[in-house]
Amino acid sequence: MSATTEIERIHAELGTIRQELVDLKTQLTQWMELGSQGKVTEHPHVIRDPQKHRGEPTIRGSAITVRTVVERMRLGDTPEQIVEAYPVLTLAQVHDALGYYYDHPGEVEDYIRENREAQWRMKRHASL
Repeated sequence: MSATTEIERIHAELGTIRQELVDLKTQLTQWMELGSQGKVTEHPHVIRDPQKHRGEPTIRGSAITVRTVVERMRLGDTPEQIVEAYPVLTLAQVHDALGYYYDHPGEVEDYIRENREAQWRMKRHASL
């Protein structure tokens, strides 16, 4: 391997490391902010923040609820399709949201029912 090729390889590797450090700093900042904003759950990608969606389980770093992921799955979307629809999410976050649902089905089903009832009331009110 020539010296130029080795330097290019090292430069590329340093760029990757630099990006990983930036990502880590972002994650640490989000974790620190959670101390005052949300309750950490047993699922690393799911939080409950009283200032977001009335404390409904939400995917960390987004405004997307566990309910949204579950309803997309019920419509036939795969986890990969959900990530395509919501590029802010990672596949790990989608799977963790589903794991949260399987651990707490009654709670999430209550949010799904509340949301459907609210939609029904809005449609009914709009048609009056």
